Amino acid sequence: MERKLAIGLVYNLKKPPDDGIPIDAYAEFESAETVDLIANSLQSMGYHVRLIPFEGPSILAELQSAPVDLVFNIAEGLSGGRNRESIIPALLELLGKPYTGSDPTTLGVTLDKSLTKEVVAAQGIPVARGRSFFQPSAEEIDNLVSELKTFPLVVKPRWEGSSKGISTTSLVKNRAELSAEIERINQLYDQPALVEEFLPGREFSVGLIGNGSDLQVFPVLEVVYAEKPLTDFVYSYEVKSGNRETLVCPAPIGDRLSDRLSRLAQQAFTVLGCRDWARVDFRLDGAGEPRFLEINPLPGLSKDSLYPLQARAAGVSYPELLEKIVNSALQRQNNKREATGSGKLG
Repeated sequence: MERKLAIGLVYNLKKPPDDGIPIDAYAEFESAETVDLIANSLQSMGYHVRLIPFEGPSILAELQSAPVDLVFNIAEGLSGGRNRESIIPALLELLGKPYTGSDPTTLGVTLDKSLTKEVVAAQGIPVARGRSFFQPSAEEIDNLVSELKTFPLVVKPRWEGSSKGISTTSLVKNRAELSAEIERINQLYDQPALVEEFLPGREFSVGLIGNGSDLQVFPVLEVVYAEKPLTDFVYSYEVKSGNRETLVCPAPIGDRLSDRLSRLAQQAFTVLGCRDWARVDFRLDGAGEPRFLEINPLPGLSKDSLYPLQARAAGVSYPELLEKIVNSALQRQNNKREATGSGKLG
Protein backbone atom coordinates (compact mmCIF):
# COMPACT_ATOMS: atom_id res chain seq x y z
CA MET A 1 0.00 0.00 0.00
CA GLU A 2 1.39 3.40 -1.01
CA ARG A 3 2.26 5.71 1.89
CA LYS A 4 0.22 8.88 2.12
CA LEU A 5 2.19 12.08 1.60
CA ALA A 6 2.88 14.21 4.69
CA ILE A 7 2.37 17.93 4.07
CA GLY A 8 3.49 20.74 6.35
CA LEU A 9 1.20 23.79 6.15
CA VAL A 10 3.22 26.93 6.95
CA TYR A 11 1.21 30.09 7.61
CA ASN A 12 0.97 33.34 9.56
CA LEU A 13 -2.12 33.54 11.76
CA LYS A 14 -4.16 36.73 11.70
CA LYS A 15 -4.40 38.65 14.98
CA PRO A 16 -5.63 42.06 16.18
CA PRO A 17 -3.13 44.84 15.35
CA ASP A 18 -0.89 46.08 18.14
CA ASP A 19 -1.05 49.68 19.33
CA GLY A 20 0.83 52.12 17.15
CA ILE A 21 0.74 50.09 13.92
CA PRO A 22 -1.65 50.33 10.96
CA ILE A 23 -5.06 48.68 11.36
CA ASP A 24 -4.35 46.60 8.25
CA ALA A 25 -0.93 45.39 9.45
CA TYR A 26 -1.97 41.73 9.49
CA ALA A 27 -4.41 41.87 6.57
CA GLU A 28 -2.37 39.37 4.55
CA PHE A 29 -2.28 36.77 7.33
CA GLU A 30 -4.70 33.85 7.42
CA SER A 31 -7.66 33.46 9.75
CA ALA A 32 -7.95 30.30 11.84
CA GLU A 33 -11.00 29.45 9.73
CA THR A 34 -8.95 29.52 6.51
CA VAL A 35 -6.11 27.47 8.02
CA ASP A 36 -8.64 24.84 9.12
CA LEU A 37 -10.30 24.90 5.69
CA ILE A 38 -6.98 24.26 3.93
CA ALA A 39 -5.89 21.55 6.38
CA ASN A 40 -9.25 19.75 6.29
CA SER A 41 -9.40 19.94 2.49
CA LEU A 42 -5.92 18.45 2.13
CA GLN A 43 -6.83 15.71 4.59
CA SER A 44 -9.97 14.97 2.59
CA MET A 45 -7.71 14.32 -0.41
CA GLY A 46 -5.77 11.72 1.56
CA TYR A 47 -2.78 13.73 2.81
CA HIS A 48 -1.40 13.82 6.33
CA VAL A 49 -1.24 17.49 7.39
CA ARG A 50 1.02 19.08 10.00
CA LEU A 51 0.32 22.70 11.01
CA ILE A 52 3.45 24.86 11.25
CA PRO A 53 2.63 28.46 12.28
CA PHE A 54 5.34 31.03 11.51
CA GLU A 55 5.65 33.15 14.65
CA GLY A 56 9.34 34.03 14.80
CA PRO A 57 12.95 32.78 14.46
CA SER A 58 12.06 29.40 15.99
CA ILE A 59 10.54 28.52 12.61
CA LEU A 60 13.93 27.33 11.35
CA ALA A 61 14.14 24.56 13.96
CA GLU A 62 10.47 23.71 13.44
CA LEU A 63 10.94 23.33 9.70
CA GLN A 64 14.11 21.31 10.18
CA SER A 65 12.48 18.82 12.55
CA ALA A 66 9.08 18.54 10.83
CA PRO A 67 8.62 15.02 9.36
CA VAL A 68 7.01 16.18 6.11
CA ASP A 69 7.49 15.33 2.43
CA LEU A 70 6.35 18.71 1.11
CA VAL A 71 5.68 22.14 2.59
CA PHE A 72 2.51 23.93 1.46
CA ASN A 73 3.64 27.52 1.92
CA ILE A 74 1.14 30.34 2.41
CA ALA A 75 3.26 32.36 4.88
CA GLU A 76 3.45 36.08 4.16
CA GLY A 77 6.44 36.51 6.46
CA LEU A 78 7.30 38.78 9.36
CA SER A 79 9.14 42.10 9.81
CA GLY A 80 7.28 44.26 7.29
CA GLY A 81 10.20 44.49 4.86
CA ARG A 82 9.96 43.79 1.16
CA ASN A 83 11.78 40.45 1.55
CA ARG A 84 9.36 39.02 4.10
CA GLU A 85 7.58 36.64 1.69
CA SER A 86 10.97 35.17 0.76
CA ILE A 87 11.83 34.06 4.30
CA ILE A 88 10.13 30.64 4.35
CA PRO A 89 11.21 29.58 0.82
CA ALA A 90 14.78 30.67 1.57
CA LEU A 91 14.85 28.61 4.78
CA LEU A 92 13.36 25.61 3.00
CA GLU A 93 15.99 25.82 0.29
CA LEU A 94 18.66 26.00 2.99
CA LEU A 95 17.19 22.82 4.51
CA GLY A 96 16.70 21.13 1.14
CA LYS A 97 12.96 20.67 1.69
CA PRO A 98 10.54 20.87 -1.28
CA TYR A 99 7.71 23.38 -1.14
CA THR A 100 4.82 24.77 -3.16
CA GLY A 101 4.96 28.06 -4.98
CA SER A 102 7.54 30.51 -6.18
CA ASP A 103 11.14 30.77 -5.05
CA PRO A 104 12.65 33.51 -2.82
CA THR A 105 13.75 35.68 -5.74
CA THR A 106 10.34 35.79 -7.39
CA LEU A 107 8.56 36.43 -4.08
CA GLY A 108 10.97 39.28 -3.29
CA VAL A 109 10.61 40.93 -6.69
CA THR A 110 6.83 40.61 -6.94
CA LEU A 111 6.15 42.11 -3.52
CA ASP A 112 7.90 45.26 -4.74
CA LYS A 113 5.28 46.78 -7.05
CA SER A 114 7.67 49.28 -8.62
CA LEU A 115 10.34 46.70 -9.39
CA THR A 116 7.73 44.28 -10.75
CA LYS A 117 6.44 46.92 -13.14
CA GLU A 118 9.95 47.57 -14.44
CA VAL A 119 10.45 43.87 -15.16
CA VAL A 120 7.14 43.31 -16.96
CA ALA A 121 7.26 46.62 -18.84
CA ALA A 122 10.67 45.65 -20.24
CA GLN A 123 8.92 42.63 -21.78
CA GLY A 124 6.22 44.71 -23.44
CA ILE A 125 3.45 44.29 -20.87
CA PRO A 126 1.57 47.61 -20.53
CA VAL A 127 1.64 49.17 -17.04
CA ALA A 128 0.36 52.31 -15.36
CA ARG A 129 2.89 55.14 -15.47
CA GLY A 130 4.30 56.29 -12.15
CA ARG A 131 7.22 56.56 -9.74
CA SER A 132 7.96 55.82 -6.10
CA PHE A 133 9.05 58.34 -3.47
CA PHE A 134 10.34 58.39 0.07
CA GLN A 135 10.27 61.86 1.62
CA PRO A 136 10.41 63.64 -1.76
CA SER A 137 11.36 67.27 -2.21
CA ALA A 138 8.83 69.79 -3.50
CA GLU A 139 10.73 69.83 -6.80
CA GLU A 140 10.42 66.04 -7.18
CA ILE A 141 6.67 66.23 -6.64
CA ASP A 142 6.38 69.08 -9.15
CA ASN A 143 8.33 67.05 -11.71
CA LEU A 144 6.01 64.06 -11.23
CA VAL A 145 2.90 66.21 -11.68
CA SER A 146 4.39 67.64 -14.88
CA GLU A 147 5.29 64.15 -16.11
CA LEU A 148 1.88 62.56 -15.49
CA LYS A 149 0.12 65.76 -16.60
CA THR A 150 -3.26 65.18 -14.98
CA PHE A 151 -5.07 64.30 -11.76
CA PRO A 152 -6.40 62.13 -10.22
CA LEU A 153 -3.45 59.96 -9.22
CA VAL A 154 -3.30 56.85 -7.04
CA VAL A 155 -0.89 56.59 -4.09
CA LYS A 156 -0.12 53.23 -2.47
CA PRO A 157 2.65 51.54 -0.44
CA ARG A 158 5.40 50.19 -2.69
CA TRP A 159 5.62 46.73 -1.10
CA GLU A 160 2.34 45.63 0.43
CA GLY A 161 -0.43 43.24 -0.59
CA SER A 162 -4.14 42.74 0.22
CA SER A 163 -4.75 46.46 -0.52
CA LYS A 164 -2.83 47.41 2.64
CA GLY A 165 -2.37 51.15 2.79
CA ILE A 166 -4.93 51.79 0.05
CA SER A 167 -7.85 53.81 1.42
CA THR A 168 -10.37 56.48 0.51
CA THR A 169 -7.54 59.03 0.60
CA SER A 170 -5.41 57.12 -1.91
CA LEU A 171 -7.13 58.72 -4.91
CA VAL A 172 -5.66 62.23 -4.90
CA LYS A 173 -7.07 65.07 -6.98
CA ASN A 174 -4.57 67.89 -6.46
CA ARG A 175 -0.99 68.57 -5.45
CA ALA A 176 -1.77 69.17 -1.77
CA GLU A 177 -3.57 65.81 -1.46
CA LEU A 178 -0.68 64.13 -3.30
CA SER A 179 1.93 65.49 -0.87
CA ALA A 180 -0.17 64.55 2.15
CA GLU A 181 -0.78 61.00 0.92
CA ILE A 182 2.89 60.38 0.11
CA GLU A 183 3.76 61.55 3.62
CA ARG A 184 1.08 59.28 5.14
CA ILE A 185 2.45 56.20 3.38
CA ASN A 186 6.07 57.09 4.17
CA GLN A 187 5.38 57.58 7.87
CA LEU A 188 2.74 54.94 8.57
CA TYR A 189 4.26 52.10 6.53
CA ASP A 190 7.93 53.17 6.65
CA GLN A 191 8.45 52.59 2.94
CA PRO A 192 8.29 54.47 -0.36
CA ALA A 193 4.94 55.53 -1.76
CA LEU A 194 4.18 54.44 -5.31
CA VAL A 195 2.37 57.16 -7.26
CA GLU A 196 0.61 56.08 -10.46
CA GLU A 197 -1.71 57.52 -13.05
CA PHE A 198 -5.31 56.61 -12.27
CA LEU A 199 -6.85 54.06 -14.62
CA PRO A 200 -10.60 54.78 -14.93
CA GLY A 201 -11.70 51.47 -16.46
CA ARG A 202 -12.98 48.11 -15.22
CA GLU A 203 -10.83 45.94 -12.93
CA PHE A 204 -10.04 42.29 -13.66
CA SER A 205 -8.07 39.41 -12.18
CA VAL A 206 -6.70 36.24 -13.78
CA GLY A 207 -5.72 33.11 -11.83
CA LEU A 208 -3.14 30.62 -13.07
CA ILE A 209 -2.04 27.18 -11.92
CA GLY A 210 0.72 24.83 -13.06
CA ASN A 211 4.04 25.26 -14.84
CA GLY A 212 5.39 25.36 -18.38
CA SER A 213 3.24 23.58 -20.95
CA ASP A 214 0.87 22.49 -18.14
CA LEU A 215 0.07 26.08 -17.11
CA GLN A 216 -3.71 26.52 -16.86
CA VAL A 217 -5.45 29.89 -16.95
CA PHE A 218 -8.71 30.24 -15.03
CA PRO A 219 -11.63 32.33 -16.35
CA VAL A 220 -11.23 36.09 -16.00
CA LEU A 221 -12.83 37.59 -12.88
CA GLU A 222 -14.20 41.13 -12.64
CA VAL A 223 -14.28 43.25 -9.49
CA VAL A 224 -17.53 45.26 -9.53
CA TYR A 225 -18.23 48.08 -7.08
CA ALA A 226 -21.67 49.66 -7.23
CA GLU A 227 -21.26 52.33 -4.53
CA LYS A 228 -19.11 54.63 -6.70
CA PRO A 229 -18.55 55.20 -10.42
CA LEU A 230 -15.38 53.67 -11.89
CA THR A 231 -13.88 57.15 -12.15
CA ASP A 232 -13.80 57.29 -8.31
CA PHE A 233 -13.13 53.63 -7.48
CA VAL A 234 -9.95 52.21 -5.97
CA TYR A 235 -9.90 48.64 -4.65
CA SER A 236 -9.14 49.70 -1.09
CA TYR A 237 -8.62 47.80 2.16
CA GLU A 238 -12.00 49.08 3.37
CA VAL A 239 -13.74 47.62 0.32
CA LYS A 240 -11.95 44.26 0.60
CA SER A 241 -12.27 43.83 4.35
CA GLY A 242 -15.94 44.82 4.29
CA ASN A 243 -16.78 42.59 1.31
CA ARG A 244 -18.37 45.61 -0.34
CA GLU A 245 -17.42 44.56 -3.86
CA THR A 246 -19.07 41.98 -6.13
CA LEU A 247 -16.82 39.36 -7.73
CA VAL A 248 -18.11 38.17 -11.10
CA CYS A 249 -16.50 35.11 -12.67
CA PRO A 250 -16.46 34.50 -15.56
CA ALA A 251 -16.41 38.23 -16.28
CA PRO A 252 -19.04 39.47 -18.78
CA ILE A 253 -16.53 40.47 -21.47
CA GLY A 254 -15.89 39.58 -25.10
CA ASP A 255 -13.43 36.98 -26.35
CA ARG A 256 -10.92 39.59 -27.53
CA LEU A 257 -10.48 41.17 -24.11
CA SER A 258 -10.62 37.81 -22.32
CA ASP A 259 -7.90 36.38 -24.56
CA ARG A 260 -5.79 39.52 -24.17
CA LEU A 261 -5.98 39.39 -20.37
CA SER A 262 -5.19 35.67 -20.33
CA ARG A 263 -2.15 36.10 -22.59
CA LEU A 264 -0.81 39.01 -20.55
CA ALA A 265 -1.28 37.03 -17.33
CA GLN A 266 0.62 34.05 -18.75
CA GLN A 267 3.37 36.34 -19.96
CA ALA A 268 3.72 38.03 -16.56
CA PHE A 269 3.71 34.66 -14.76
CA THR A 270 6.53 33.41 -17.00
CA VAL A 271 8.62 36.59 -17.08
CA LEU A 272 8.61 36.89 -13.29
CA GLY A 273 9.52 33.22 -12.77
CA CYS A 274 6.34 32.26 -10.91
CA ARG A 275 5.75 28.62 -10.07
CA ASP A 276 2.68 26.45 -9.38
CA TRP A 277 0.09 29.18 -8.79
CA ALA A 278 -0.48 32.94 -8.92
CA ARG A 279 -3.04 35.65 -9.63
CA VAL A 280 -2.54 38.67 -11.90
CA ASP A 281 -4.56 41.89 -11.59
CA PHE A 282 -5.35 44.36 -14.36
CA ARG A 283 -7.33 47.54 -14.90
CA LEU A 284 -8.46 49.13 -18.15
CA ASP A 285 -7.17 52.56 -19.12
CA GLY A 286 -9.26 55.35 -20.64
CA ALA A 287 -9.04 53.70 -24.07
CA GLY A 288 -10.31 50.38 -22.74
CA GLU A 289 -6.92 48.65 -22.96
CA PRO A 290 -5.66 46.49 -20.05
CA ARG A 291 -2.76 47.64 -17.91
CA PHE A 292 -0.91 45.36 -15.50
CA LEU A 293 -1.39 46.33 -11.84
CA GLU A 294 0.37 43.57 -9.90
CA ILE A 295 0.92 39.84 -9.57
CA ASN A 296 0.33 37.84 -6.40
CA PRO A 297 2.27 34.54 -6.23
CA LEU A 298 0.65 33.81 -2.85
CA PRO A 299 -3.02 34.57 -3.58
CA GLY A 300 -5.58 34.32 -0.80
CA LEU A 301 -7.21 30.96 -0.14
CA SER A 302 -10.10 31.94 2.13
CA LYS A 303 -13.51 30.70 1.01
CA ASP A 304 -14.33 34.22 -0.25
CA SER A 305 -11.00 34.94 -1.97
CA LEU A 306 -10.68 35.66 -5.68
CA TYR A 307 -8.44 32.69 -6.50
CA PRO A 308 -10.77 29.88 -5.30
CA LEU A 309 -13.66 31.64 -7.05
CA GLN A 310 -11.67 31.70 -10.30
CA ALA A 311 -10.91 27.99 -9.90
CA ARG A 312 -14.56 27.20 -9.19
CA ALA A 313 -15.55 28.95 -12.43
CA ALA A 314 -13.19 26.52 -14.20
CA GLY A 315 -14.94 23.55 -12.58
CA VAL A 316 -12.25 23.01 -9.96
CA SER A 317 -13.50 22.45 -6.39
CA TYR A 318 -11.61 23.81 -3.39
CA PRO A 319 -9.98 20.47 -2.41
CA GLU A 320 -9.14 19.82 -6.07
CA LEU A 321 -7.52 23.26 -6.29
CA LEU A 322 -5.22 22.49 -3.37
CA GLU A 323 -4.37 19.10 -4.83
CA LYS A 324 -3.51 20.72 -8.16
CA ILE A 325 -1.09 23.06 -6.37
CA VAL A 326 0.46 20.09 -4.55
CA ASN A 327 0.72 18.03 -7.74
CA SER A 328 2.27 20.93 -9.62
CA ALA A 329 4.95 21.30 -6.94
CA LEU A 330 5.56 17.54 -6.84
CA GLN A 331 5.89 17.31 -10.62
CA ARG A 332 8.33 20.21 -10.61
CA GLN A 333 10.39 18.56 -7.87
CA ASN A 334 10.30 15.18 -9.62
CA ASN A 335 11.48 16.74 -12.88
CA LYS A 336 14.39 18.22 -10.96
CA ARG A 337 15.14 14.90 -9.23
CA GLU A 338 15.05 12.99 -12.50
CA ALA A 339 17.54 15.43 -13.97
CA THR A 340 19.91 14.83 -11.03
CA GLY A 341 19.22 11.10 -10.63
CA SER A 342 17.45 11.46 -7.26
CA GLY A 343 14.39 9.51 -6.09
CA LYS A 344 10.80 10.44 -6.87
CA LEU A 345 8.44 12.26 -4.49
CA GLY A 346 4.80 11.29 -4.04
